[in-house]
Amino acid sequence: MDRDRICRLVRALTEVVMTAVRPETMDTFDEDFAASTIGGGLIRVEESLAVQPRSQTVDTTLVAGMFFQVLREAEKLPVSTADRVSFIRRQAKSYLATRLAGQISLSQFFRLLNLIEENVQGYFEEARGSWVGPKTVTVKPPAPEPQEEVIRAEALRQALETLPMESRGRRKLTGQVLEEFFRETRGSWFRLLDFEERFGVNKKTAWAYLTQLLQAGILEHNGEKANKVRYMLANVFHR
Repeated sequence: MDRDRICRLVRALTEVVMTAVRPETMDTFDEDFAASTIGGGLIRVEESLAVQPRSQTVDTTLVAGMFFQVLREAEKLPVSTADRVSFIRRQAKSYLATRLAGQISLSQFFRLLNLIEENVQGYFEEARGSWVGPKTVTVKPPAPEPQEEVIRAEALRQALETLPMESRGRRKLTGQVLEEFFRETRGSWFRLLDFEERFGVNKKTAWAYLTQLLQAGILEHNGEKANKVRYMLANVFHR
């Protein structure tokens, strides 16, 4: 494990989280992160997780320790880059969900997970030598919460009400919860994985629902295959 590279990534991921959740701490972020890694390095930060109560809110030291721990675990997995990235996203989601309840909106939470995934994806791709020359991890701050409504809510609601949603798996998705999801995504592109995680369904069930929405003209497909597939709300439902 390249300690310098992983330290840069941990710092980038920690900054993304703290910017989204506790922006008031960013004035002292550099000092807080440096202090948390002094002495025993990030391993000491990781070990501090074991003695912290589950209910404690996020701070720089705990978030950095969490990322360092899951990155070390992911690098030891005998799996593909995509599987490692997925593992880190799941671990980060599990850790942050218990500490961010009520602090940020669901749409902000999923944007935060997507930013984490983008940074981690770049780290593992660089490690495989797919980029020429060294590259510093770029921190993408969360986009500000948009205020303007960009979805034709009434038209979407009517389309969903007339759609005969079939019950699949252990739960049935209603037009109301689907409308909430499209509001959260602002009608923009999302992945099959985002749909799975949002509604707690497996890949087969998520695909069946999305296919039904595509056939009804409510969604559009980007025409790609495999993990490049994206869906978005059809243009007719955009303002």
